[in-house]
Amino acid sequence: MKFEDGKRSLSVAILLTLSGGFLDAFAYVGHGHVFANTMTGNVALLGMNIAALDWIQASRHLPPLVAFICAVFVVHLLGLEPGRRWVRHPAVACLVLEIIFLVVAASRVIRIDDFWLIPGISFVATLQTLSFTHVEDVAYTSVMTTGNLRRATQNLLAGLIPRHDVVSLHDAWLLGLISLSFLTGAVLGGYMTAHMHDSALWVVTALLAVALFGIFRKALGRAPDDTGCGSVGCQHEGHADHATQRHVFQPLCCGDTGLPSNHE
Repeated sequence: MKFEDGKRSLSVAILLTLSGGFLDAFAYVGHGHVFANTMTGNVALLGMNIAALDWIQASRHLPPLVAFICAVFVVHLLGLEPGRRWVRHPAVACLVLEIIFLVVAASRVIRIDDFWLIPGISFVATLQTLSFTHVEDVAYTSVMTTGNLRRATQNLLAGLIPRHDVVSLHDAWLLGLISLSFLTGAVLGGYMTAHMHDSALWVVTALLAVALFGIFRKALGRAPDDTGCGSVGCQHEGHADHATQRHVFQPLCCGDTGLPSNHE
């Protein structure tokens, strides 16, 4: 079964990015003002807490950082030859693992306190974003927005100045939509967490389950093409042409993390 088209589809990218914004808001609003995904925010808050000599609050930001590093290590191992033999479809496996963890946390079948919950979310979310790195041929990240927004702006300018560039404008549209999805997820996550507390995790679990279903549906050949047909990008005569005409602004796959793009 081929999952690559599903992994790169726009609908899946939107759902994953919605979940990324949701989980950051969930952790910050409901669990001690700590980010689950945005390590830049955790490092900044860690520094401010250290400056204020607030060691208890500072210590809250360390477990997600450790979990992030561990997830990068795991994805690297899965990308090596022995890992590829052991797990044939690591991206799908990572998404399934994330869904299972969130179901356990939301259902409270196993009581998970904050010390493990937020690092656990950081771990599975990092596995996800390192496994799903492209929408169509455009690199993006589903758990933070700085790199996506920067590249959207760069491609928008490249598409307008000095001449009209259809491919750059299409890429700007994709990345702009992804950035808006993160914002929407954060709004939804903040609101739902304030009203539902940990039960809000059922919402993000549903988003990820729909994304997983979309990947399988695409792999089985029953899904409609949602990779931009009908949009400006479809004026090109094929996937290969589209890739070769793409503007020079091709980022590293993991946005703000600066990680290489071999974790697919």
